[in-house]
Amino acid sequence: MNTHHEHHLLRIEDETGRRTVALEAATYSIGRDVTNAIVIHGHGVSRQHALLLRIPSPDGYRYRVVDGNADGKPSANGILVNGQRVQRHELKDGDEINFGGSVKAHYSIMSMGDAEFIKYLQSVNYHSIKAAPLTSTVTQAEEELSQQQPPHETQLNLPPPKPAVVSPEPVPGAKSSPPLLLIIGGIVIILLVAGVGVVMLNRSPEPQPQPPAQMP
Repeated sequence: MNTHHEHHLLRIEDETGRRTVALEAATYSIGRDVTNAIVIHGHGVSRQHALLLRIPSPDGYRYRVVDGNADGKPSANGILVNGQRVQRHELKDGDEINFGGSVKAHYSIMSMGDAEFIKYLQSVNYHSIKAAPLTSTVTQAEEELSQQQPPHETQLNLPPPKPAVVSPEPVPGAKSSPPLLLIIGGIVIILLVAGVGVVMLNRSPEPQPQPPAQMP
């Protein structure tokens, strides 16, 4: 017996074209960053633009769209549902969602058997979502979102980095001093020798002794 079930779909129209996503997980992140479960591309779309949260309902479950990321930071250009700007909204069959003014998505609920649903997905541009959901808790997903700690409280208390040891640099010219002194010493010696030679050359010769005069 082929029992009918409710299947939730999101038909997306962005700069890359049209595609259909089957919604099953408890939470989906939406934005232009590749780390999101549902990546959308368009002018005005934030890196982490919105969240889809699965919430229980009397006849099964529905999805709620929330502006911003899991840390509570809102998107730059917000979201519209059926033309109305909202912070959060419980989606109904046929709702149109606008992300940042350029990307549209239509939320729909279809009741059909599993085999029929598989055939339907094969007839549309279906994209499977393989990214892990943000949380597996259905009833507490939004509560965890509101109680999320600030990023600075969740960082690890790592010890401060040790200062780098800088070895002293050698004094410039220390190795060239001995050769310089030898050169200067050699020049001084040469000058002294040359000076002595000049003095000796310029010295007048001593007079020769005259022989004694002979007596007549």
